[in-house]
Amino acid sequence: MLTYLTDSAVQLEIFGLKRIFPASKKHREEDFQDKFDSSTLFYDCFRSFDGKNIILVGPKPLGFEKELAKATFSISDGKLRTKHRKLKQIHEIWIKVAPDQVIDTVDMTLNGVRAQINVSASAAKRFEGKRTLSTLCKETPVCWILDWVKFNVVNHDVNALVLFENSQSVQRVQEIYQALEQSGLDIEFEVVHAPFPYGPPQMRDIKFLQRSILQILRWKYVQTSDALLFCDVDEFVICEKGVSIFSGLKDSFLGYFLIPGVWIEPVTNAGINELKSLDDRRHNMFLHTTNPPTATHRKWVAVPSRIPQSIQFKAHGVRPEPKHAAWLHPFFTRLKPFLRSATLCHFNAISTSWKTDRDKIGPIDESKHTLHEGLRNACDAAFSDKTKTPELS
Repeated sequence: MLTYLTDSAVQLEIFGLKRIFPASKKHREEDFQDKFDSSTLFYDCFRSFDGKNIILVGPKPLGFEKELAKATFSISDGKLRTKHRKLKQIHEIWIKVAPDQVIDTVDMTLNGVRAQINVSASAAKRFEGKRTLSTLCKETPVCWILDWVKFNVVNHDVNALVLFENSQSVQRVQEIYQALEQSGLDIEFEVVHAPFPYGPPQMRDIKFLQRSILQILRWKYVQTSDALLFCDVDEFVICEKGVSIFSGLKDSFLGYFLIPGVWIEPVTNAGINELKSLDDRRHNMFLHTTNPPTATHRKWVAVPSRIPQSIQFKAHGVRPEPKHAAWLHPFFTRLKPFLRSATLCHFNAISTSWKTDRDKIGPIDESKHTLHEGLRNACDAAFSDKTKTPELS
């Protein structure tokens, strides 16, 4: 399935409002005009998995906090009750509705202006009971995406995918959808076009998109899934003895595991001159770490229905938000449940976004590099049909 968040997104302009760039001594607004989202009120408005709420998810309000707090919502038979949730970089509004009531639109009154908002359907039925894989990516080579999905299908029994594409190009998202449709992989999947500013990399407080996407993923798609693995296309998860990352997850104390990460170095015995093009590079060409491995950021796997509502999904873990909710969930605050039998392998050479020189690929040096045997075995299982990488001449 291919969907577009722009179909249900809500813009501030119709209410005569704009998000204000925060005062900063280090950064100027004009330097981030193409990255700072000053115009989106909500990225999505959708029905909850149980039909009891309409949920709106968007960036936190900056400069119109009081106006948003006074906003009202209604349908033909009257005013609706709302609850505002202030999370890290995110603002959610939950609107109480009758579970069996069909609602395609709601009326919102904000700043003295009334507008009609489209309500998109929940996708929870399609992903119910699934082992779901998800990520947010931008202009990633399609062959990398297909390899990443196949790796997780073969090694972790993934049978569903929700992929958010951040590029501006409609053609790009259609190419990804068509490639998945023609891949022969037996999975339920949805590709979601999310062409919104990602946020300035130097200013975390106004990087709204990824955390908002995670909440949309949670409440619209995977709340009824058996499990969710959230990681990037340049990351493969490896488990000891070749077991699935979902093995034992249901019996975990908190309903989720953190997965420690290591860098996979940009070294290979493939013909280096043939790898200048990103499309020519593939994950299974890069199988070595430094000795010892260099650590990198963790990722996580969870049973969504076991994570309390006041625990926010984030890129590298799940944490209580707002902070005062921490006392309600002391274990989620204090414990870091790392799954030591699993490793997140983060590929330095499989990326379109690093500031480092992506052309800097070198040969394997046995005095510096160590073969990651678990990664090699998992890649062999997934890509045994691929041509072996050529040796350096």
